[in-house]
Amino acid sequence: MQILCVCYLIIASISSIYTNIVLDKCSISQSRLARSILNELVFPLFQYANVVVNEQCPFNPKHDIYSIHEQMKNKISDYDWECQLCGKRFYTERSFDLHIGNRHKANAYSINRTICLSSYCSLLRCSVLKPEIDYGNQIFWDEALCDPLSFEDISKQCEDVINKCAPVNDSSGIQLRQLLRSTLCDHLSCDRYWILPDSHVKTPVLQKFLTALIVTAGLLIYYSVIFMRLSLSFCRLRVSNLSISCTKKTSQSY
Repeated sequence: MQILCVCYLIIASISSIYTNIVLDKCSISQSRLARSILNELVFPLFQYANVVVNEQCPFNPKHDIYSIHEQMKNKISDYDWECQLCGKRFYTERSFDLHIGNRHKANAYSINRTICLSSYCSLLRCSVLKPEIDYGNQIFWDEALCDPLSFEDISKQCEDVINKCAPVNDSSGIQLRQLLRSTLCDHLSCDRYWILPDSHVKTPVLQKFLTALIVTAGLLIYYSVIFMRLSLSFCRLRVSNLSISCTKKTSQSY
């Protein structure tokens, strides 16, 4: 019995040490960016091809080291975050993250969940698709100083992901491989890395201004026409009343 207890303590200690090492190297903010991109762009490809995200796929939520952490979070508003495990509320998401790490680490993390999604941020183009969240103007310099050789390792990572996530034994798997390659791998070059998909293309400020100007001008013209018509109708009514009044006076004079 004592031997079993000792073994359990050793395993628990190793698990805790391993988890701490992984968490220290895994950025939770960039993991969120990667998870968001997976939900928006990658997982819909699996649904379209009618393929289930298998156990070997590193993008399977079961492997996400922060998956349970995120499930414990309840966002009530931008300034109100609730821990679903103990009910405490926080003003910022950062405060919630620190709370989970300090109070609920044993419940939030598991040795069976070892995939750090932030390590796939280069492949998923987090800095391009979510620049306003974590990267800012760094994108400009990255694009200007782009080195084609820097994409070699990322391209290998992309092919590895495709081989693990998309089976080749049926037509659906082949279709998924093509979709993943066109969505992820084909953008791994200096010419295409910073190209946004249609869903992420933002309307230029000048275009927004011109649209607003045209709408405003249209409304002014519309209401001006209505005002002129009402004024004309009022003038006609006045002239008609004056004509009737003059006719009555003329009749009375006779």
